[in-house]
Amino acid sequence: MTLSRCFGTWILFSRAAVAAKGKTGNKRHYLVSYYQPIMPGIRVKPWNRVDGPIYSLATTANGKGNLNICSYVTPIAMKPKRFIIGVYKDTKTLANLEANPIGLLNYLAKDQANHITLLGKKSGHSTDKITKLGEKIEHVGDGLYMLKGAIATLRLRFMERLDCGDHWAWLAHVDSYENLRDAPPLTLDELKRLKLILA
Repeated sequence: MTLSRCFGTWILFSRAAVAAKGKTGNKRHYLVSYYQPIMPGIRVKPWNRVDGPIYSLATTANGKGNLNICSYVTPIAMKPKRFIIGVYKDTKTLANLEANPIGLLNYLAKDQANHITLLGKKSGHSTDKITKLGEKIEHVGDGLYMLKGAIATLRLRFMERLDCGDHWAWLAHVDSYENLRDAPPLTLDELKRLKLILA
């Protein structure tokens, strides 16, 4: 097995002997070549090559609200409508959910990338994000806050969870939802373009 370059493309080249009968019935061995093209220069991990939406999960406990940034969000069932949401360990979001398992999932719009630094790079343990956001949020009941300008929200009730290492995978039931405006969503590719996260 060898690695060679052909017309600018790297190819993994191997050969194998294959036995077959000739016309006279005698066995003959043929040398068969196998070619496998290799994609050059791709160092990004596969799960980082596909674009995905960005959300902010609002939670609350003991009279104090919080919002984070999350991208590990996956619809998992249609009837009833349920999601799996990855929640980072040792965060204010996790502490809130353990005390009060409800949340409001904000679907962020492309023009809301300015929230990433506060909501995604500051800890709710040391930063009062509700106070910092001020007029940019709206209380929607039960201590939960909607980010003004979001394209949609889901009211969630958190159920079972699974320990997945540095995150909890949490099953959440959708109690209600609301479409708020027609706008392009904020995505991972947009955050990379703005250099808010590593490419």
